[in-house]
Amino acid sequence: MRTMFGADVEALAGLGSSFVESAETLETARRQVDGIVATAGWVGPDAEEFRQDWSRRLAPALASCLGALRDNAEVLRRNAEDQARTSAADGGAGPGPDRGGRPGAGGGGDRSGDGGKDRPGNPDLSGHGPWVDVPPTIPLDDAALDPNMINQQGLGDCWLLAGLGAVARDDPQFIRDHMKLNADGTWTVTMYKDGDPVEITVEPEVAQDGVMDPSGNPSWASIYEKAAAEYWGGSYEDIDGGYSSDAFAAITGATPSKTGEGNLSDLKDRLTDGPVALGTEDEPSWWPFGDEVDDSRVVPNHAYIVDKVEERDGELKVHVINPWGPGAHLQNDGSDKVGDMWLTEKQYKENFDTVYAVPSTR
Repeated sequence: MRTMFGADVEALAGLGSSFVESAETLETARRQVDGIVATAGWVGPDAEEFRQDWSRRLAPALASCLGALRDNAEVLRRNAEDQARTSAADGGAGPGPDRGGRPGAGGGGDRSGDGGKDRPGNPDLSGHGPWVDVPPTIPLDDAALDPNMINQQGLGDCWLLAGLGAVARDDPQFIRDHMKLNADGTWTVTMYKDGDPVEITVEPEVAQDGVMDPSGNPSWASIYEKAAAEYWGGSYEDIDGGYSSDAFAAITGATPSKTGEGNLSDLKDRLTDGPVALGTEDEPSWWPFGDEVDDSRVVPNHAYIVDKVEERDGELKVHVINPWGPGAHLQNDGSDKVGDMWLTEKQYKENFDTVYAVPSTR
């Protein structure tokens, strides 16, 4: 008897759609509860404690569930596409998509080709919609540009957001100088191609699955992310996977570096010279929860922002920020992928393998 391996393409795609619809339902509920919690007629210490618990623990946990649903929907979609291609080739095995080793932090598309253009209209949502309107003004003060205000959500672009957050941490005025609100409500973001400035003008609406602030609202990073999607090809899918060194080059116009993890003394020197992002250890497959990292708080196949390297408790430690956003991000395996953490040199070396750096714009 012949055994068939594969899947019903329509059934697989339908399952993926169910995951997306469930994520959208959960997102709507989260936004509604956000509004109710913020406006409820309740004051006093108990009210403040409840609101803090919601914003710091419960809302981020829901956001993590949203990310898991959308991640799995993407897995199903890609498998359905692979099955369709295989079936079209009369059952030939055929390779799966080349995801590289680090979804979000590496293994993305070729960044050396058709990049660095201002393209008319909106970039393709690629299943990451619908569009969310950007308010007429968004905050650009130092508090708003703090890298802890970045909340990655459903796109695999941690490589970009880690680079963006690291630049904002190092020189927030550079970000302000490279974003312009136009009279018609559009935004113009100045990026760089081979060191030359490229102005990218985007409409005041962003992908729902894209980066937001910790409250789930569009932010300055949402505008930059949309400009990057246009810059790198005209689709949000074009920024799914990459390296923070490419982000640094496009954001600052300077020449970045990409090296092994080294030690914390070296990392401290690099941070003195400019923005730094890190890549965590990975594994041969692209799925981010079968890993080689030792610390259960660390996301494998991921990029982090370096915030500080300094003496704490008698030894040199590094403070890293996860572009997933503040708070704990509870996973299906029970682990919490935290928003920021201090690591000893031993912990750092056990969990990270790549350093991305670029000269300061200050």
